[in-house]
Amino acid sequence: MRPENYPEGQQRSFIEEARRRQIIASAAEVISEVGYANASLVRIAERAGISKGVISYHFDGKDELMSQVVIQLFVSGAEFMGPFVEAAVADGARAILHAYLSSNLQFIDNNRSYVAAVSDIVLNLRGPDGTLRFDTPDGDREMIAPLVSALAEGQRTGEFGDFDPTVLARLIRDSIDGVANRAVRQPDFDMRHYRTHLIQMYDAVTRKDDKR
Repeated sequence: MRPENYPEGQQRSFIEEARRRQIIASAAEVISEVGYANASLVRIAERAGISKGVISYHFDGKDELMSQVVIQLFVSGAEFMGPFVEAAVADGARAILHAYLSSNLQFIDNNRSYVAAVSDIVLNLRGPDGTLRFDTPDGDREMIAPLVSALAEGQRTGEFGDFDPTVLARLIRDSIDGVANRAVRQPDFDMRHYRTHLIQMYDAVTRKDDKR
């Protein structure tokens, strides 16, 4: 029985959100197995154990569903990384950088098939004007903005040395995105080993000259 203080509209919203997440997860699984071009709504519906009409109820076509697969990966990544980064705040900018790198790479390692699906979508999904939907300058700036702020704060407090925070943030993101692609291609890729060396490298890069 539904509790009196639990409005029916809220219950419906919760159920719908759970269904959307199920469809998104099924879409990611199908794409990772058969590729973006072959990931039809029929195949995705079969994987989810629902009818194609249920997908159409929740998403306005394949393009919207594909967009939500990408967005959900970033949301899930932020949810995973958040506690690690927040726990590092009290220890300063360097601890935040270490937590950012370590948790991001751990998330990728834990979700290789989902990352593979998103990579395929990003390389194929296009907007009405024919350009890639997720390959935009605004998207890049939004992605690196928190990292730029953390690096700049480390410089302000004197913990970090002299470098361009935006350039370094882009280099860090390129390092992470590059290893994501490698992890997708190589099932036996040792993420832990890579993570250790990447942290050591950026730890050295951000230190002041007199501490190197």
